[in-house]
Amino acid sequence: MSEDLEQKELPEGWTDATLKDISSYIQRGKSPKYTEFSELPVVNQKCVRWEGIDKEYVKYIHPEQFEKWEAKRFLKEGDLLWNSTGTGTIGRATIAHLKLGEKLVVDSHVTIVRPAKGIEPKYVYYWIMSPVVQNSIEEMQSGSTNQVELSKSAVESTPIPVAPPEQQKQIVAKIEQLFSHIDAGIEALNTAKQRLKQYRQSVLKAAVTGELSKEWREANKEKLEPASQLLERILQTRRQKWEEQQLEQFKAKGKAPKNDKWKEKYNEPKSNNDQALFNIPDEWDWVYVAQLGNVVGGLTKNKKREQFELQLPYLRVANVYSNELRLDDVTFIGVQENELERVLLEEGDLLIVEGNGSPDQIGRLAIWDASINPCVHQNHLIKVRLALKESGKYLMYWLTSLGGRDAILKVASSTSGLYTLSISKISGLSVPLPPLREQLEIAEQVSIKLTAIERLNKDIDIQLLKAEKNKQSILALAFKGEL
Repeated sequence: MSEDLEQKELPEGWTDATLKDISSYIQRGKSPKYTEFSELPVVNQKCVRWEGIDKEYVKYIHPEQFEKWEAKRFLKEGDLLWNSTGTGTIGRATIAHLKLGEKLVVDSHVTIVRPAKGIEPKYVYYWIMSPVVQNSIEEMQSGSTNQVELSKSAVESTPIPVAPPEQQKQIVAKIEQLFSHIDAGIEALNTAKQRLKQYRQSVLKAAVTGELSKEWREANKEKLEPASQLLERILQTRRQKWEEQQLEQFKAKGKAPKNDKWKEKYNEPKSNNDQALFNIPDEWDWVYVAQLGNVVGGLTKNKKREQFELQLPYLRVANVYSNELRLDDVTFIGVQENELERVLLEEGDLLIVEGNGSPDQIGRLAIWDASINPCVHQNHLIKVRLALKESGKYLMYWLTSLGGRDAILKVASSTSGLYTLSISKISGLSVPLPPLREQLEIAEQVSIKLTAIERLNKDIDIQLLKAEKNKQSILALAFKGEL
């Protein structure tokens, strides 16, 4: 048994007990046959939250099984519900509060602890929440990873220091008084986080509509190359590069073009003026992503690739988050020599998550920093290799702004709730393009502001963590009789 759970010295009048000693009923729920809806809801581990039962996740027992639930299995006011399975959910608990006439049962992943007469349910609830119990959950549980459980015997044998009934009420009242002050602070901190989130989007909106750089643009008007000329220059550079590559291929085959007809094979990305999403400054222009660079898919992993001699680091969706690369877990994949030109990553490449997830997961993007070299990318990561890498940060800010996100979601496909993008849809996304020098100015201003926002967010997270630690300290003192 954990030393934390052993109460060495108890205040006068308190007694050592177990949950079995102070409960009239302890039992895991049953595994029911479910139906889409019935008169008997089932509370599962997703429903059990510290703050109460979240009924968004309830399921329903099939009517043909109603008679299999004895009366004692129906929840009663004040029952403790203790999650008894599942990594990440095990150990979480709540108190059942029922409406008049409401009937609820629990499934086999939740244990009911019904306090006996003279035992305050909230007293038991706060004991389960206390660091003494929560820090011992891992020791109390049994089973393998993802199959862990708190057995009925483990729940029953959980020690609890029992104060006299009146003191239980006083302890609960004192805990809730102190918690209310902390909760008020937590609410204020969470409000501040939400405002920072809104401010972040305001910064991005101002950046991609031209408002953020308005004064700078006016002061540097005579020095700016209009976006329309910039686009023309980009397209000319891309065509020139394509022609050079074609000539290299002729040379590699020992041939020379007889005339210029081969140049007609070049597919120039077309503009579409009706893709304007809002008004932009006169010096800006609406363009397509495909006009700014090559949009390329990656590799699909399969058994065949395990046999290839060349094995390279392989960037996956799991490595790309919003303006962040997480490279602790990069796997390898077999690559053929003739695939390298297409799938090798270069510093400055924009990586966009294709999808197969919820709306908030698709379109995550980050700029490749070449911290692993060489490295290739997954087929679910769409790569944009910009003709001008200096445009990378601005393009990323556009695609993470509310306007950019709306544009992404508008073209995303949804099948059974799974959203996906494609090379063609990414290629066709509209971009409000400023002059290049203005892009750089915008990127610098946004970077300064977002860095400040991130710093404030981290400060708030530290304060939130301190608040939770303060709660744990209060609970630790409460069950030593020191409040």
